[in-house]
Amino acid sequence: MKFVSTILFTFNLGASTASADSVNNAFLICQVFDATGLLSEPCSVSGWNSSIDVKMDTNGREARKMCSGIASMIQSKGINFDDGWRVRIYSPFSGESTIAQCNL
Repeated sequence: MKFVSTILFTFNLGASTASADSVNNAFLICQVFDATGLLSEPCSVSGWNSSIDVKMDTNGREARKMCSGIASMIQSKGINFDDGWRVRIYSPFSGESTIAQCNL
């Protein structure tokens, strides 16, 4: 839960407009993730997969707990995404497999 607390502290983005572009919002969210210093490698955005991909040293149970906090935080800030966008959490040891996904 330290990650969610750090994200909440770091998260200082203004609300987006209804016409805001999901990809631009995703890059802003990535900047916040990167600023925490808790990721194993830089955050990345895939417009093709409609995803924000983060890799951190955690387990699946903790990653799933983080998802609800991450999604709630993004919604509370009024940041909008098109349907299908999600945060995908990977472990340095999970290879190409996610350990959790957070629908946005």
